[in-house]
Amino acid sequence: MTRNVIAALRLSLRDHLSLRKSRLESFCVLVVGVLLSRTVNLSHLACMFPTAAEVASNYRRLQRFFEQVILDGHQLARVMVRIAGLGAGPWLLALDRTCWTLGRHDVNVLMLAVIRNGIAIPVMWDVLDRPGNSTTAQQSALLSRFCAVFGEAAIAGLIADREFIGTAWMSFLVQKDIPFILRIKDTFQVCLADGRHCPVGSLFRKVGVGGRRYIREDCRLGSRVSTLGPPLKLAATRLVSGDLLVVATNTDPKIALAQYRRRWEIETLFAALKARGFNLEDPHLVHPDRIGKLLAVLAVAFAFAHAIGEWQTKQRPIALKVHNRRAQSVFRLGFDLLRKTLLEANEAAVPCWRLLVAGRPLRPIPPHLSPQLKCS
Repeated sequence: MTRNVIAALRLSLRDHLSLRKSRLESFCVLVVGVLLSRTVNLSHLACMFPTAAEVASNYRRLQRFFEQVILDGHQLARVMVRIAGLGAGPWLLALDRTCWTLGRHDVNVLMLAVIRNGIAIPVMWDVLDRPGNSTTAQQSALLSRFCAVFGEAAIAGLIADREFIGTAWMSFLVQKDIPFILRIKDTFQVCLADGRHCPVGSLFRKVGVGGRRYIREDCRLGSRVSTLGPPLKLAATRLVSGDLLVVATNTDPKIALAQYRRRWEIETLFAALKARGFNLEDPHLVHPDRIGKLLAVLAVAFAFAHAIGEWQTKQRPIALKVHNRRAQSVFRLGFDLLRKTLLEANEAAVPCWRLLVAGRPLRPIPPHLSPQLKCS
């Protein structure tokens, strides 16, 4: 790794992250280090510093970074949006949780991400201090932080699975005037517009595999009048497995199922952060605050890789296989291209940092050049 690459990234980020020079340099070393080594193991990343210091000294420097540095989540969210080229919105958001175990410790992450072109871009997250489902308070706090930075108008819709349900949570979303599409259990009780109460599943029992049905009249979830949720509409389809997929929404139910299908894109993000990309589960970090800082490093590295992958596909579309799916993902294309560039000590990475952090598009590849990065 050349000193120029680290210095260029630090100069590009210094106006967006309020960290002093040495802390920002450590952050940049981590970003470039995880791109090069495909691991978040600090022992490997300590070898990435472009200094004459001992590896043990660099390792301790990284430990101090995770122990002492305070990262501004609002600043990081804005940086993610700039690098990924998301514009000003409004965006379709996905809320989900991922977890893993390290020895006797459970690591539990609540993630809010922007859906984009087959994958999700992480913008905000919260590392929970206990295993299991997140609470309504934690979900509301995370979404409120997002609204404090970008405003409710930046949310075109919120999609989430069956973990993120409940009358209090839905009432919060309605109060914030946030469109949502939430999968619910077919065993839930629902109060229809005519006052009848019945299980959700009974409304859709005649729906066949691939069939759809919509409840366009306002209904409310709950079995008692005192606990009824806000007015909702329902849409349902039956999966090939025979399971009934029912979503509750405060928007047009006819588009709700198509929108909900995109929830899978946040699962693709989790796969990229883990085994298919940065091996997030490798480090021996268990403290929630330190895991949160590590996620900040990976989010920036991921955004750079995905942005370069999107840029490359505009120049040379990814080939399709016989099943009509891409031979590789946009993220994987950008990840491999960026790693190749960095491993060859190619200075093309320097203008890439500057253009992406500045929110400017990368320049096209001239036809006579190789598919290597040509950003300047």
